[in-house]
Amino acid sequence: MKFIKQLMVSVLGATVVCGFSQAQEERAGVITYEQQQRRQAVVSAQTSDATQISPNYQISVQPVVGTQDEAPTQLEQNVSQSLRPVTLEEEIQQQRVQSKLELFGYDMFAGVSTTFAPVSDMPVPYDYVIGPGDTFTIQAFAATNVQYDLTVTREGMLLIPDAGAVTVSGLTFEEAKLAISEAIEVKRIGIKTIVTLSEFRSIQIMLVGEVSKPGSYAVSGFSTLINALVSSGGVKRTGSLRNIQVKRHGRLVATLDLYELLLKGDDSANIYLRQGDLIFVPPVGATVGIAGEILRPAIYEIAKEQSVSEILALAGGLLPTANKQNAQIERVSANGMYTLMQADLHKNGDKTNVKNGDLIRVFPVLDKMDDVVLLSGHVLTPGGFQWSKGMRVSDLIQSKNILRQGAEFDAAMIQRENRNNKRTEAIYFNLRNAITDKYSKDNIALHPRDQIIIFDTHSPRAGQLEKVVKKLENEATADSPVKVVDFKGAIPHPGTYPLHTGTRLLDMVSYAGGLEAGVDLNYALLARTDLQSDRLYFIRISLKDALANKADHNPVLQPKDKVYLFNKDSDRAELIKTPLERIKRETQFGQQAPVVQVSGSVFSPGAYPMVPGMRVADLIAAAGGMKEEAYGLAATLSRQVLLDSEFSRTDSRAISLTRNDPLLDTTSLILHPKDHLILRQKPEWVQTPKFVQIEGEIKFPGKYRIDKRETLCSLMQKVGGFTEDAYLFGAVFLRESVRQKEQQALDRMFDQLERLLADSHVSQGVNKDEKMPKDQRADDVYSVLKKMSPEKALGRMVVDVHSAVTRCDESSDIVLENGDRIVVPKYQDDVSVIGQVYFPTSHKYRNDRAALDYIGLSGGVKELAQYEHAYIVQANGEVMSVRSSTSSWGWFNSPANVKVTPGSTIFVPLSVDRINGRESAEKWVDILYKNIISTAMLANLLD
Repeated sequence: MKFIKQLMVSVLGATVVCGFSQAQEERAGVITYEQQQRRQAVVSAQTSDATQISPNYQISVQPVVGTQDEAPTQLEQNVSQSLRPVTLEEEIQQQRVQSKLELFGYDMFAGVSTTFAPVSDMPVPYDYVIGPGDTFTIQAFAATNVQYDLTVTREGMLLIPDAGAVTVSGLTFEEAKLAISEAIEVKRIGIKTIVTLSEFRSIQIMLVGEVSKPGSYAVSGFSTLINALVSSGGVKRTGSLRNIQVKRHGRLVATLDLYELLLKGDDSANIYLRQGDLIFVPPVGATVGIAGEILRPAIYEIAKEQSVSEILALAGGLLPTANKQNAQIERVSANGMYTLMQADLHKNGDKTNVKNGDLIRVFPVLDKMDDVVLLSGHVLTPGGFQWSKGMRVSDLIQSKNILRQGAEFDAAMIQRENRNNKRTEAIYFNLRNAITDKYSKDNIALHPRDQIIIFDTHSPRAGQLEKVVKKLENEATADSPVKVVDFKGAIPHPGTYPLHTGTRLLDMVSYAGGLEAGVDLNYALLARTDLQSDRLYFIRISLKDALANKADHNPVLQPKDKVYLFNKDSDRAELIKTPLERIKRETQFGQQAPVVQVSGSVFSPGAYPMVPGMRVADLIAAAGGMKEEAYGLAATLSRQVLLDSEFSRTDSRAISLTRNDPLLDTTSLILHPKDHLILRQKPEWVQTPKFVQIEGEIKFPGKYRIDKRETLCSLMQKVGGFTEDAYLFGAVFLRESVRQKEQQALDRMFDQLERLLADSHVSQGVNKDEKMPKDQRADDVYSVLKKMSPEKALGRMVVDVHSAVTRCDESSDIVLENGDRIVVPKYQDDVSVIGQVYFPTSHKYRNDRAALDYIGLSGGVKELAQYEHAYIVQANGEVMSVRSSTSSWGWFNSPANVKVTPGSTIFVPLSVDRINGRESAEKWVDILYKNIISTAMLANLLD
């Protein structure tokens, strides 16, 4: 065997590529990616890029580069495929096998020797026959030790000194050793000899037939038949490996079947060559190709093999993945056409005969898991489990311990494959009942290849069923629509769900998470598509009636149904906008789209589908009901009337919303398409409550809610009156709307003053240099005025609170607004004098004193004082001038001693030099002075 191993060492290989016509390639098919991955290793390791073979194959030789790392075998590949996660997804099983095959056995001649090196490092076999040219080494041990190297003469004799000629030709090596030893020991008594064969003779042999390099070769006399074939380049791929002949002197002495050596390790036919031997390799005999799920796919030369089972034995047998009942034999029929024959390798494989040129295809078993059930979803141990007859849900899920935290117990689903109609079915059940009560109807009997999907309470449930929905969509046909149902709106897990045939609405709602808190129980919509006309229509659902076991509001769902659920936060009109648009598109000529509209004081105004028998009350319920401010006695209904299918007009009518109303039209009025219901608001409805803040010398100060036409007098009567220190004449009345107007006026005033001063500065006036020196700038004046202005308006109104409160005088009373603020200060008995006086201060109020008296008590006016423009800001906010009311502005105008009230402030302004345009600006300055003093007093009061 060591000798055989040395002969079979190869460095290079060759691949047989079988040529095909296009029709043959189409019949054989192209290997799929998945199958190629499964078989790539075995093809690389054993067939070295083999190609598919047909009976009409052609042979060509291509070099193959060996790899250092041996690729995995087909068995290893199949096991690796089995280690992937268990799924129920099926792959298309096509009749495809390896795309290439090789002729078996020829790769042993891949390593070609360039010389015939003599074999000298191996022991001489006992049956080696001595011939002329062999050299013996003889060692004799006696008193004198001698060694002889002697060569067999052409006459076949060995000439030994002191012993003579010994004939050894034709003897075996063992016989020759004995003859030599006896001849020497007879001549010399007491001598011991050792005989070895040191050199082999060369013999001349002939290689003819289908060999790579035919011709005559001188080889070692120790060479065997296989050694000669390998050393000479081997057998061509057109030569036979089953009938290699050795002829000696014209007579056949040996026949070698290399398959016996390659497949069984039998080298008994590997004889030693003699001088003049002729090695003849005839052409290759009958061949049969075998491919697919076998251990050694290849093209085999057949000798005595006649059946498929014998060919399988040559190929190493079937792989575990082989489908024994699905094998084919491709054969050329008698009429010259290709044909296929089925072969059942399990039953009658031994009886199926093969012919020259046959191609046997052994296909794999179906890539399909059977007699299993699959558990997936929110579980700790998902995967496949063995199915057994009578198995139920509780047998697979025996304990809650295999469920993950947050698993849904109220709903689970079984995805089932109906083997009769080849369609996917969905079956929902209550997981809690199935686990806790084995006799419950929810403990469903399982079928092979069922997949149980466990939901969780937090993830979008429709997303977990997306693959199932996709499968149902792919299986849908015109006669069998997709069995899904959509849930939209106020539901915990909206989306598309597989439909459990025969399931009612509330059951499917529970599988989708149940009803949300706050869902509208009076109004829901079921959008249903007529399966024959493919037109959409709506069904109004009352969940309240459905929960009361009324079957007409808990219908059996049909494929392609869409369920719309609403709550107070739902934008109902937007949610059903798409199906309403579809209804409008499907409306034909001469008809009106069954759509009605509601607007006004309802929670969800918009367009809604008109269901048969829909009334005004139903439309109000569809819109979520009336709001608080809705006018509940009557409404307006506008109706579009179609005339002769060409013209339309709109009629409006008032309808009653109460049943005990003398009007003929009530909420039971049946609606028509395109009707528009308008719900009005209650007259003088106050959308938001109004409040007034009362502060200061009030017995119960605080924030009070007021009616729409509440007045100051009526409010003061409700708050408990004033304290003893209250100074009603000095009360401050603040209003936000007034503040905004004042702020706008102030902003506009300063903007106009800025433009006025700019125009005055650049305009050409008479004696301008005398009126305004060159070094004086108009913007300086504006800057001073701007600094004196208040930051923002306060919004004070001058109100005679005393008259309004004590006498409820209509001329003095005022209607209150939201946000009004009333501040009643304590009584003030001082009068302040500020501005251009020598000693600005405050004085105690005296009834016998007036404005000029208080100015005199403050030291009188300064030289730059503008005496005739002095102002008095009364405690109630009024601003009065001290100019005499009896004389007009001019040479004879003089200030008057105007009466003041407690808490007043007298202001003497600074005289302003005449500038260009002073006559116009003087009015603005006058207004500014009054606002500044009034604001300063009010700020002190509020602080």
